[in-house]
Amino acid sequence: MTKGRVAKTVFVNGLRIVSETLLDRDSVAIGVWVEVGSRHEEPDVAGVSHFLEHMVFKGTQTRSAREIALSLERLGGMLNAFTTREHTCYHARILGENLPQAVDVLADLATRARLPAAEVRKERKVIAEEIKDVQDTAHEHIHDLFAEQVWPGHPIGRPVAGTLETVAATTRAALGSHRRAFYRPDRIVVAASGGLAHDHLTRLVRRHFHLPRPTSPARPMASPDGLAPRRGVNARDIKQTHVCIGVPTWAFADRRRYATLVTNSVLGGGMSSRLFQTVRERRGLVYTISAFHDSFQDTGFFAVYFACDPRQVVKAINLVLAEMGRLSRQTVPPVELHDAKSQLRGNLLLGLESTSARMHRLARHELYLGRQIPPRATMKAIEGVRAAELVALAREAFTPDRVALSILGPVDEAVLDQIDWNKLGVRARRRG
Repeated sequence: MTKGRVAKTVFVNGLRIVSETLLDRDSVAIGVWVEVGSRHEEPDVAGVSHFLEHMVFKGTQTRSAREIALSLERLGGMLNAFTTREHTCYHARILGENLPQAVDVLADLATRARLPAAEVRKERKVIAEEIKDVQDTAHEHIHDLFAEQVWPGHPIGRPVAGTLETVAATTRAALGSHRRAFYRPDRIVVAASGGLAHDHLTRLVRRHFHLPRPTSPARPMASPDGLAPRRGVNARDIKQTHVCIGVPTWAFADRRRYATLVTNSVLGGGMSSRLFQTVRERRGLVYTISAFHDSFQDTGFFAVYFACDPRQVVKAINLVLAEMGRLSRQTVPPVELHDAKSQLRGNLLLGLESTSARMHRLARHELYLGRQIPPRATMKAIEGVRAAELVALAREAFTPDRVALSILGPVDEAVLDQIDWNKLGVRARRRG
């Protein structure tokens, strides 16, 4: 495992730089991470973070849209961006010798975008097509529907891109207001990994990021704690029925995250997982089935996704519930537990082959923990997860009153009455 030298610098205005020097790499992956995403938005401007991410590529004070597109591509590099529920990231991958150009371009995007009115009007149409594309793609749209069921009524459960209505109503003024409120130095992390020197990166960031020190505290976030997950059916005339079923979990900083990783591997981490072997291999009900999870500042989720024939959806859901319930009643055998941990270790080590993955890891640790956890420490924490912890996790999380469910396909709500929640094997706790 390549071991890099990690360093961190915090400017007086609050901007943070975290980097990892890898002497054996010619490339550098660098990202400018802004602590703003869909969960920070008011309902009437839902999707504004994602809209702003699109707009910064339409021109800055020093570059046209075409010049932005050419800036790193002509050097053999790449430039892109994405928006999540909690972050917006502008990122590049370049040869180490081109780091100065990359920092200049990324600073341009994050701090000097012009937001021309004509481009705002045009981009409304582009994002509307993006939203419709997702809505037309059932295996993508089901995840937006599921998030709304996990955190009903909370902004973290809304689609990152917003809705057709909110995007159509987004104005240049709203974009500018959003940028002023959230694109502050104390909400920005510059993360980089690869063939670089931290001191050189710090000098470049200081030269190109001209942001005043904030004069007011950052806006607080509303927590989704206490929300009751829901279940719903979205009828659609398509060939398959798509299902997401899962539960809210815990924050990135919570120690139970490691047990969740192992649980994910046991239940749905690949072709050898319990769900794949039971639902696909033994019963032949699905083509693919997988478990997945994510963690945020103050919450998270664990879920299972599959698609199947509408006539088999109840049977498949009940099989998933049964496997989730089995974890709360029976200890995972030592060999299976070892294999799940070994899979996670392999996934982590393979991911570290990529400077981009390392950059993402640096940023997430800084944003969620304020410190770095070395890969070896992560592997040690995973290795330390005991079988009893998986049982305790399942008993705490996999109860009927905590399960969210989204179904998309040619079925109606009557299907909900056919699901056997007793398969979980744990009674719902009383709400009071």
